Amino acid sequence: MEPQKKVFFVEDNKQIALLLSIQLAKLGYQLCGVADNGPDAVAGIWMSKPDIVLVDIELNGKPEGLEVGNFLDSKTDIPFIYVTGHDNPKILENAGKTAAKGYLTKPFSHHDLKTVLDMAQRNGEV
Repeated sequence: MEPQKKVFFVEDNKQIALLLSIQLAKLGYQLCGVADNGPDAVAGIWMSKPDIVLVDIELNGKPEGLEVGNFLDSKTDIPFIYVTGHDNPKILENAGKTAAKGYLTKPFSHHDLKTVLDMAQRNGEV
């Protein structure tokens, strides 16, 4: 049996992180860490070595998730997916400049999560 793929989630809303951990388990993934800000995310990603990272673009009212995306893009080969609850054109334009493997718009369904994770695996060869 293939080992579970590890997912790290960068999210400042604890309820969303909890719900995601349940959805990930149902899909056969393991949530290996959660961080609610950019610096903790970078440290947690280095330590946990996830297969995929889900990154909320806006953390605590600031677009810190973009900094995490830039870090992942320039310093790792880990595929990442942006998660967003808004449609600010400037922020989305900046997000588009990174190598994100996909986007999820909050609220997202179980099916949407599965689809974007499957795509990230195929595109990132996870």
